[in-house]
Amino acid sequence: MIWRSQYVAVDDVHVVEPDWRALREAADENPFMHAAVELLKGALGVTSALAGIVPDQPYDLHAAIRCGLLVRACKLCTDLVADACMLMGRQQIALTRQLLETLANLSYLCGDDECGARHLAFIQDSLIAEREFLKVVERQQAANSAAELPIEARIRASINDTARAAGIEVDQIPGRRQINWPSALDRIEMAFGPTAYPSFRTGSGAVHGTWHDLLRNHLRQVDGGFEPDFGAATARPQPLLSATIQLTTVAITYLRRQSHHHQQMFDEPLAAALGFAFRTDDMHERWISAATDHRREDPAHAG
Repeated sequence: MIWRSQYVAVDDVHVVEPDWRALREAADENPFMHAAVELLKGALGVTSALAGIVPDQPYDLHAAIRCGLLVRACKLCTDLVADACMLMGRQQIALTRQLLETLANLSYLCGDDECGARHLAFIQDSLIAEREFLKVVERQQAANSAAELPIEARIRASINDTARAAGIEVDQIPGRRQINWPSALDRIEMAFGPTAYPSFRTGSGAVHGTWHDLLRNHLRQVDGGFEPDFGAATARPQPLLSATIQLTTVAITYLRRQSHHHQQMFDEPLAAALGFAFRTDDMHERWISAATDHRREDPAHAG
C-alpha cells in the first residue's frame, strides 16, 4: 500500500521516557506535571502519525468514521496540552470528558463485524438531533403557514447533505430505541472498565456548570456567603496521564485493523507510551498518599 502520514513525520514517532529518579525524589508535583505533559505530547505525536495515514485509495465510510474519531481525539489532546501549559488547566475536566466518549466510541466501532451494524447505529444516533430539528421547523411552518426562511433552507440542505454522505436519508432514521446504539455507560465500560464512567459523569459538571463546578472553580465561600472567584484553575497530572492511557489504549485497538506494516511501525512507541503513563500514574498516586500522610503527621497541619 502506498501511504503517507499527512501531518506528522513518521520518523518522529517516538516517546521520551520520564526521569524516574526525579519522580522518586519529587518534593512537589512539578516533576509529575512535567512528565505527564511530555508523555501526552509523545503519545499525541505517535497517534497523530497513525491517524494521518493516507492510503492509496480513499477510506470507505466505516474506516473514515474510525479515522475521524481518532483525529478528533488527537485534536482534543492537543487542546488538553495547550490548556495545561497556557490556561492553567481551566478546561481539563471538560476536555477529558469529550475525549473519553470519543475514544469509547472508536473502541466500540473497532469491534464491529463485516455487516457494519455498529457503524450504522453510530450514524443514525448522530443524526437524531438533526432530524428532530427539522421536525420543529416543519411544525412551526405548518402552525404559522409561513414560508421557509433562507436560514432554514440552508440548515435543511446541510443536514440532508450530511446524511446522504453516509448513504442514508434523514426521514428514514428509526426511533432511538430501534437504533440499538449502546448508552455512554455501556460504551465507556466496554472500552475502559467500570471505574471510567464515574469520571465521565464528574466531567458533566464542568460542561454544564453545575453547583459543584461553581463552588469548586468560580465562587469562594466566605463568612456569611460567597464571593466571585476569577482565579486560575490548577492543572493536575491526573487528567493528562488518564488521557495518555486512554489515547494509547484505543490507538492500539485501532492499529489492529491496519496493515501489518503499520502495526510493526506503531506498536512499540504506543506500548512504550502506555507503559510509561501507567508507571508514572502509579508513582504519582503513591506520592500523593505519602504527602497526605506527612501532612497528617505534621503538627503544623494539625487541627
